[in-house]
Amino acid sequence: MHHSFPAFLTSALLGLACSVSLVSCGSSEKPPLAVRQLHLDSEKVVDDNAEMVRGEQLYRLQGAVTTEERMSRLGHYYTVYWNDLGSDVRDAKVVFDYQQATSASKTITRSVTIPDGQSSGSVEFKIIGEAYQQGGRVLAWRARLIRGGKVVAVKRSYLWR
Repeated sequence: MHHSFPAFLTSALLGLACSVSLVSCGSSEKPPLAVRQLHLDSEKVVDDNAEMVRGEQLYRLQGAVTTEERMSRLGHYYTVYWNDLGSDVRDAKVVFDYQQATSASKTITRSVTIPDGQSSGSVEFKIIGEAYQQGGRVLAWRARLIRGGKVVAVKRSYLWR
């Protein structure tokens, strides 16, 4: 007695296998530049319903015991991730430009040099403490990956001109 697999199951499994293979063949490359931002504007930790935000707040406020210490941690945190694979990474840096509320026309620039040969990683830019208290909130920002004096990638906020 010969048992054959039902035709509808065969076609369903074949369709599933094809769709899985198409998904797995999709591009999984990281973008050359990505920015994660957090605006910590209160020393009070949010309620339990926003677990990710609560965890980030607790991480940023860890070790700050006094009100003064907690206030000095308020501000903007930008984590810039770069991925410059497939190139000879030399003379590279991540540059972060931003404008704040009290001096919107003035652009402040900070940069971090990437060690030669390091093709991916992250760096954090903090506008906290006195810089945040005097300058106010960040209105617009731009992150650039520069290699050999040439801009390789740019990521910017909506309000960056």
